[in-house]
Amino acid sequence: MKTLIAYATRYGATEKASRLLSEELQGDVHLCNLSQDPAPDISAYDRIIIGGSIYVGQIQDDVKTFCSENLAALQQKRLALFICCGDEDRVQEQLEQNFDAALMAHAKPVGYFGYEYDFAKMNFLFRLIIRAKAKVRQSQYELREDNISAFADSLNGPLA
Repeated sequence: MKTLIAYATRYGATEKASRLLSEELQGDVHLCNLSQDPAPDISAYDRIIIGGSIYVGQIQDDVKTFCSENLAALQQKRLALFICCGDEDRVQEQLEQNFDAALMAHAKPVGYFGYEYDFAKMNFLFRLIIRAKAKVRQSQYELREDNISAFADSLNGPLA
C-alpha cells in the first residue's frame, strides 16, 4: 500500500509526529510538508493521512488549501486525519472546526498526537500568546507516542 502523509508544521511538532507515524506504518510511505513542498498528485496513493498543528484555534492554511483543492478525490481514498494541539479537552472541537465535515465523516481513524511548545523556536508574539492561552511558562514536549502507535496500529490492521 502506498501512503501519503501530508502535513504542515509551524515549529516542528507535527513534523516529528509525522515522522514517528511513518516509521510505524506498513508499506511505502511518503512524507510531504505542505508548508515547504509542492502538494503531490494524490492519485498515486492508496491512503492519505493529513495532519497539522492548531494555533489559536486554527490549523495551517496549507492544510486547509490541500483539503479544499482535493476534497472530492480525498473522499474516494482511504483517509485518516490528525492534529497536534495543546488543549486535549477540545480535540474533537478543534478537528471539526478545522476539517471539512465530509472529510471528518469519511476519515478513519482520526487522532490526536499531543503537542510541543518550543519557546526557542517561537517569535515573541507567539510566546506571549502561548503563555496567556495555555498558561505555559517554559518549553514543553508532550508528543503522545502512545496515540501515534495506536493510530498506526489501526491503519496497519486488516481493515486498513
